[in-house]
Amino acid sequence: MTRQFEFNPANVSTILEETWLHLKSAAETETHPWRLGNLATVSEGRPRVRTVILRDVQTDERELICYTDQRSDKISELKDSPWMEWVSYDPITRVQIRLRGSATVHINDECAKQHWWDSSPEHRRGYITVSPPGTMAESAVPNLPDYLFDRLPNDEEAQMGFENFAVIVCRIEHLDWLQLRRNGHLAAQFLWTDKWEGHWKYA
Repeated sequence: MTRQFEFNPANVSTILEETWLHLKSAAETETHPWRLGNLATVSEGRPRVRTVILRDVQTDERELICYTDQRSDKISELKDSPWMEWVSYDPITRVQIRLRGSATVHINDECAKQHWWDSSPEHRRGYITVSPPGTMAESAVPNLPDYLFDRLPNDEEAQMGFENFAVIVCRIEHLDWLQLRRNGHLAAQFLWTDKWEGHWKYA
């Protein structure tokens, strides 16, 4: 269970501070409700949404970071259009956040290498896939080599996974906060110019 949001209704900046604190906690805590978020991209003028895992948060840089296979659709979509939106919801606090901005993709660069070596062997195994994500399969079997079904990869095998590994860095410039309440919802909005500026709004 996550702790309740604490805020002073007279000071909307409290909401912003609490939101980034919870995001930081989500990146470090597997059970935090915000660890799983919905990342939306644009494909041929239409939205595409999928669930991703929040892997890192850089508050000062306004960045949310997730990982993916570089052959996945979201990589080509972000290369065509960097605009993205990230949505998370906490059923305990009943708080939804929507974060909007642009994303950059890192493949086989220093950023990707650092995140790769910070990851666990179990996580690396997920990138040693037989076929690109989205490829049609004849049956319901994991997209892994047979020899990795019941063990973790060694260092040499893990390097095969790094070739498929990509880091998505989302830089946020627009944040909407909403708390569902039985006696009336509360909502706030924050925009980045050269600093965060926020205000309450009606839900």
